[in-house]
Order: sequence, then C-alpha cells, then structure tokens
Amino acid sequence: MSKYHKLLVLIIVLVAYASWLAVGGAKYVFSGPKAELRQGLDLAGGVRVVLEAEDGYKKDLSAEKMNAAKKVIARRVDKLGVTEPKVQVQGQDRIIIELPGLKDKKKALEEIQRTDRLEFYWMRDLTTRRNPMGQWEMLDPETDADGNEVYSFRNRASQEVIKGDTPENKELILYKVANAKHDVKNPDGREPILTGDHLKPNARATLNQGQPVIMIEFNKEGAKIFREFTRKHVEDILAIFWGGEILTAPRINEAIPTGSAIISGFASLEEANQVAQSLNAGALPIPFKIVQQDVVEATLGQETVNQAKMAGIIGLILVVVFMLLYYRLPGLLADIALVIYALLALGAFKLLNQTMTLPGLAGFILSIGMAVDANILIFERLKEELQSGKTLRASIDAGFSRAFTAILDSNVCTWITCAVLYMLGTGTVKSFAVTLALGVAFSMFTAITVTRTFLHLMVSIPAVQKPWLFGLSTSWVSRLGWQFNIIGRRNIYLAISGLFIVASIGFYIANFTINGHGLKPGIEFKSGTSIQAQFKKPVTVTDVTKMMADLGVKSEVQISKADGATTAFIRTDLNPTDAADSAKLTEIENTLKGQIVEGKTQIMSVGPAISSELTYNAILAVILASAAIIIYLSFRFAIGGFLNGLKFGVTAVGALIHDTILMVGLFAATGMILGWEVDTLFVTAVLTIIGFSVHDTIVVFDRIRENMRHRLRGEDFKALSNRSILQTFSRSINTSFTLILTLAALIAFGGPIIKQFYIALLFGVVMGTYSSIFIASPLLVIWEGVAARRNSGATRRKSVEDRPMVSAERAKELKPMMEATGMVPPSDDSEESIEKVITGDQVKVKPKKKKKRF
Repeated sequence: MSKYHKLLVLIIVLVAYASWLAVGGAKYVFSGPKAELRQGLDLAGGVRVVLEAEDGYKKDLSAEKMNAAKKVIARRVDKLGVTEPKVQVQGQDRIIIELPGLKDKKKALEEIQRTDRLEFYWMRDLTTRRNPMGQWEMLDPETDADGNEVYSFRNRASQEVIKGDTPENKELILYKVANAKHDVKNPDGREPILTGDHLKPNARATLNQGQPVIMIEFNKEGAKIFREFTRKHVEDILAIFWGGEILTAPRINEAIPTGSAIISGFASLEEANQVAQSLNAGALPIPFKIVQQDVVEATLGQETVNQAKMAGIIGLILVVVFMLLYYRLPGLLADIALVIYALLALGAFKLLNQTMTLPGLAGFILSIGMAVDANILIFERLKEELQSGKTLRASIDAGFSRAFTAILDSNVCTWITCAVLYMLGTGTVKSFAVTLALGVAFSMFTAITVTRTFLHLMVSIPAVQKPWLFGLSTSWVSRLGWQFNIIGRRNIYLAISGLFIVASIGFYIANFTINGHGLKPGIEFKSGTSIQAQFKKPVTVTDVTKMMADLGVKSEVQISKADGATTAFIRTDLNPTDAADSAKLTEIENTLKGQIVEGKTQIMSVGPAISSELTYNAILAVILASAAIIIYLSFRFAIGGFLNGLKFGVTAVGALIHDTILMVGLFAATGMILGWEVDTLFVTAVLTIIGFSVHDTIVVFDRIRENMRHRLRGEDFKALSNRSILQTFSRSINTSFTLILTLAALIAFGGPIIKQFYIALLFGVVMGTYSSIFIASPLLVIWEGVAARRNSGATRRKSVEDRPMVSAERAKELKPMMEATGMVPPSDDSEESIEKVITGDQVKVKPKKKKKRF
C-alpha cells in the first residue's frame, strides 16, 4: 500500500468520525459526554435574568457600586465559559444578565449571585503569647466526616463555646469572635486586614500533601500590608474567612516577606477550584436576588437566522460551481476537500463544545475563504509547472512544495492574530478567534493533505491526463492584465489611497466635532431605555424591530414565549431625561396601545451592554498582533538579515492599517449620511479584515521572496515585484471572488437586520485584495529603493541605457510560462518583447548588431 493509499484510509476514517459527530454522535467513540455545537444568544436565544439588590442595601446604593457589581458579574460569567453573554445595569438597583444555553442554569446563577468574599481577620481578642489576657481562646480543631477542620472557641469569662459546625455558629465566629464589621449585622465591628481585592487574579487550586489548597499572590499594596502585619504580629492568629465561614486560622510564626500565601480548609479540590475562580473574578460589593427569569428567542430573530443559513448555502454553491468551471478537475477535487473541511471543522467545534455566534460564524466563513485560497494557490502553481513542461506527477509535487511556504506563513500570521485576540478579547472576540483558528488549521490540512492525496491517486488514470482538465488556458491575467505595469504606476494607486485616507479621517473628525464621536455608537455602547411589553398576539423579532424602525427608533429586540404569552424586551438608545427622546417614548407607548396587555408594561433606564473595555482590548489586540506579525515576517523574509526582512513585515502591516482606516472611514461617512451605527459586529468586521488583509499580502510577498532567490539577469527590484504581482494576480482575484460570491448571497438573501455587517465584510475583502496588490508591494518597492540609494550613496537614478538586459536564452526558457499567464502577447515571439515584460517595461532593449556583409 502506497503512502497516498494510507492517507486515503486516514481521511476516510476522519470523515466518517466527523460525519458521525455532525449527526449527534457522542464525544468519544465508546464513552464520554455528548458532543454538541452550542449556539449563542444571537443565533439560538437563551436565558434573560434580572437581578435586584437586596432591600437592606438599597439605601446607600450608588452608580459606582452598581457598575462595580456589573464588572464582577461579567467576569464571573466569563469564568463559566459562557460565550457572548450580555450584562447591563437597569435602573438604579437592577442588573440584566443574558446567557446563551447552559447545561446547569441553576448552578450558574448561584455562582453569579454569590456574595462570598475572602477576608483576613486579626483575631485580636484571642489568647496568645502576645495577648495572654485575650477574651477568647481557640480550642484544638476537630475533624468532621469529610475530613475538614472544625474550629471551636471558648469565652474565658462566660465559658461559652462556639463550635463552627453549623451556618449559625460560623456566623457567630465571624461577628462575635473576630468582631467583623458588617453594614447591617455588625456595623460597629472591625475591618479586615486584607481582602480578595488585595490579590492578583492568578489564584489556583492544587493539592498540597494530599490536601486541597489555593495558592494566592498579593498585589503590590496587599504584599506590603501582609509583610508589615506579619512582621509586627508574630505569634498572633490571622484567620482566613470565605463567605463568612472560617477556612483556617494559622498562627504567624515569623514575618512573611514574599507576598504569597497558601489557603487550606477545603472539602475537595473542586470546591477549592470554584473558590479560586471566584477570587479571580472578584467579590460582589452588595448581595442580589433574582426577580425575573425568562427564556428568550434568538436576538437576531429566527427568521434572520434561517435567512442567513439559506444565503450561506447559496453562496457556497456558487463557490463550488466557480471552482469547477475555472479549475476543472482540480476544482472538483477542491470542492470535495471543501466538504471534508466543513465536516472536520464542525466535528472539532462539537468536540470542544464550542458556542457558535454570529462573529464566530464570520470567522468560519473567513476560514472557508482561506481553505479555498490554499487550493487556489496550489492549483495556480500546478498550472505554472505544467506550462513549463514538467510531467503531471512532478508538477503536482512542485506545485504543493512551492505553495507551502505561502500557506504556512499566511496561516501562522492568522494564528498569531487569533492568539492575541483570544487572550485579550471578551466573549464576542474569543468566539471569532477560536472559530477562525480551528478553521484555518483544518483548511491547511485539507489543502495540503486531502487535495494532494486525491490528485496523486488520480494521476495514474489515463483519462485525467488531459491539459484541458486542468484549466491551463484560463487566466485572468491573459484576459485582463497582460500589460499591467502596477509598480510603474504605483504613484497613481498610492495617491488614490491617500485621497481616501484623507477623506476617511475628514469624516471621522467631522463626526467627532458634531456629535462628540468619530463613529456613531450603537445601542450596545450607550445608555438608553428598556421597554418590556406583553403582546396580545404572537410577534417576532422582525415584527417589533420593523415597528420601532417605522417610528425612527434604533432597537434591539428579544422575544420570550411562555404560557401562551409573548413578551418583548425592547432596548433603545432613547434617554428619558431628554425632552425629544421622552416625547419619542410617549409616541412608542401610544403606538403599542391596543397591541399590548395593559398593566404588563415596564419602562426603565439601562446602562451600556458593552463596556469600553471591549473596544480598548480589541485595539490593544490589533496593536500587539501587528507587532508580532512584523517580528515573524522579519525572520521569515530575512533574505540578507533581520533588518532587511523587516521591510516585509512593516509594509504588510502598513497595508493592514490602510484597510482599517478605510473601514473606519466608510462607517464614519455612512454614520453621518445614512445614520449607520457601530456595534460588536463592526468590531468583528474589522477583525475579519485584519485576518484577510495580512493573509492576502503574504502570498504576494512569498512570490517576491521566491523570485529574489531566482532573479533574472539584470532584473531590478521594481521589475521583480511587478512580475511577482502578475504571477499571483489570478490567485488574488479568485480568492476574493469566492468570498465575494458568498457575501453577495448573504447581502441579497440574508435579511435586513444585519445587512450592514455583511456589507462591511464585503468592503473589507475588496480592500484587502486591493491593498495586497496596489499598496503593500509598492510600499515595499519604495522602501527598497530608499535603502538601495542609501547603501550606494548615490541619489541619481540609473539611466535606462545602463540597465542590463535579460539573456535571450533565459527569455526563451520563460516564454511558455509567460504566454500562459499573459505576461506576453501570445502573437509576439520576439525576445525583445519578452525582455520588456519581464523587467516591467523598464529596460531599454538594445537591438542586435547586424553583421556587415562584404
């Protein structure tokens, strides 16, 4: 059995397993929990919970405390592994939490509500060597049935014994023995020496001599307090309480300068791990109770979700047909590999219990484009090798080998971006990053392994060894661009981009001057008003959204159906304290009358659903990812050293920045003219551009790198770059075209609610293609030119007459390949024409001297 037959068996096994998972198979073949692909609030709905501050704490409640509680809850939700949650303040004392499908909702809500707090109390009233007259003495700890230490304390005067074996007694230890302060139960008590606020968010549970413990590390302020306290209170007891229950009461034997400690007293490692997670999330400043809980439908509406699915299927069918018509037999194999890719990716998502959201779906669509791109890149190289006269088998191996570096470098840069986004992002960004990273990994596998295996197994079949089956005659360059001199006209393209960048910045500044925002913020980023109304008849998200739009109000709508009643939760950006917005709210109430059940309506103010932290982290992630990409490309393209490779990384990121600025400019202009707003989907669109732009640029740069190692005689860097662009031109057009087909289908058939998101993605794909051809390479040529002049010490331009020509022998060798790619008119057989095209029409060809006849 040959190597490729073995690979075929492996592929069949993987596809069978992935197909089994896709139809609902278990996580493992023989045992294990069921694998499932969960969906986020936007695609499948979830639970909407309203928390309200406990009555005893409303008196001194402030906006600062509510915002602090919101941040803690958001961190706790994030620790639960919930993707795409929403947490926002409602009114003066409520917090709304929206969660996608959870396996154990009750346990999750209990974890979110917990007011447990880590506190270190100096047991100053205990009898110790430093305090022999203490009011209380600590008895030897006992061990309960679970192996936990149970602490008991005896009052020396009354002989009262408090044993911490019941919740009531544990509370007595906290407020009577430790004399802890509590706003309600013990307002005159003492403050703790240290709390969980003094910890770094890196607590971790582990086993220490077989006992579950938590390793903690204090922050700078906490380490200083801990060091000074232990230095001054040797022989005293510093008890550690969690949620009002004593965990451990260690004696201070000596000063502890390290700023770290170990907490013991847990029943199990699982309990210690839960406490560690809560410590890392922080403590709630006030207790909350659940006052409302509803199951809500998809925030996008089931109709929109169905439309998006159908549009995606139409788009993929168009891609399959295009690949088949353009690449013929390789295209058919690529289509099969694409189906295999989709199955493998879906299986991986299920194995990891990934939660799929709209941003995640965008990442998946982008990874499909990259999967097609890898095949296109390989097929274009395969065609070049066939046109140079190699056999089919040799062309397959050479095509895959020469395309591999471009595929690897572009995918590594995508993984770098995904890693940074995952580390710094919230649920929305993480969903995008995980989906894209996994998708790219499987796209690389299917392109490098699956397609190659299929081609090698078919190469021995005589019927497939026909040139027309490999689309050798199809090329965008031969049809459109044989005389393109992109580098020679670089100033025109850079000037056009410069004008658009200036216009983008102008729109941004104008918006900022008029409205105080460069981009018009969406509902998620602003405070507004929440309307809860029960309708008499069933309605959908689309119905209510259209109703609000007819009134000129931007809204986010959720629908809950229970016990035959349909309740709508409508979030608007209307400010009830503003006169115009208040009038609009009155208009909404009047419009809803007759359609809703009286007495079942609530109108309350709400805070932003998304904090500025998301935007800040997204920007920081882009900066860090860009820096990492520059460093990586500088090493990978270091022909002549790291500094020489630096120009590739910087210009690639320069093209990325160009695309990002134009995207911001588009939304600044449409925000001013059409009222378009930015939201989390806009952030997702920008992230998609980053992934595609760098991926596209690296393919062109890889061909430049290859051609630099096989430079034509007398070819300068301008001519080399122009030749490289033309050689990758068909690949750039085809990759973008396949994505454009998918996005065009989504725009046409995907419904109106998120059409702006699809338009943003389409714009990003077009800009990414444009910048990779007309911006990145020209910037690279300019950099190289400046460096060359600096190195030579001369500023004069080399005259055309002094430039060497390409040898006639080399020109003849390259002529078949260039004719096929359109770099030379097929009807022109002269060596002079070949030389002109190879050098980008920058070399003056000297006519051959005729021999004198005697």
